[in-house]
Amino acid sequence: MYLLKGFILGILLTLSTSIWSQSSNAADWVTFKSRDGSFTMASPSEPEYLAKEITTTVGAMELHSYMVAPQYDDQNPNLMYLIEYYDYPEGTFPEDSMDLKQFFYEQTAQATSYEIGGKLSYSSKSSVNSIDGFLYRCQYKNDTYVMKSRMFFVGDRFYHIKVYSEKDTSLNDEMDWYLDSFKLVK
Repeated sequence: MYLLKGFILGILLTLSTSIWSQSSNAADWVTFKSRDGSFTMASPSEPEYLAKEITTTVGAMELHSYMVAPQYDDQNPNLMYLIEYYDYPEGTFPEDSMDLKQFFYEQTAQATSYEIGGKLSYSSKSSVNSIDGFLYRCQYKNDTYVMKSRMFFVGDRFYHIKVYSEKDTSLNDEMDWYLDSFKLVK
């Protein structure tokens, strides 16, 4: 009996060591602050910033993006880390309009999955640093790639955080480190 327990423990230890060695270290990540100073996030390297005007059903808005696309030789299991945000006109999403926000989250998850040629794998309510929002995952390109995303509102500002990965490496710590690292700056 002890021999069997020892054998199983040895296998589990070997597997956990193998998985850990494939993972990069969060301590090596940088923490960046948004240009407007409203939030910080951790990422594997300093992100590239882009601002552009987009047209929406409520008019033109400025989309702000921060992106990191690690090189394959970085041994990072993810292909891209992205946070986007834009400001809706004041009062579009009142704080107490939970049903409206939930509907918006569900529609955005469906539309985003469709835009990349994928299908929604799961979705649920979630929160990050006491901010209520929505978490979802979709698979695309014949189920060989995965995007996991978190979205939420802070006032009328909409945040959409995404991580893209190959399906085979999509269950990794880095994905969650990134999605969970958002912090408002007071």
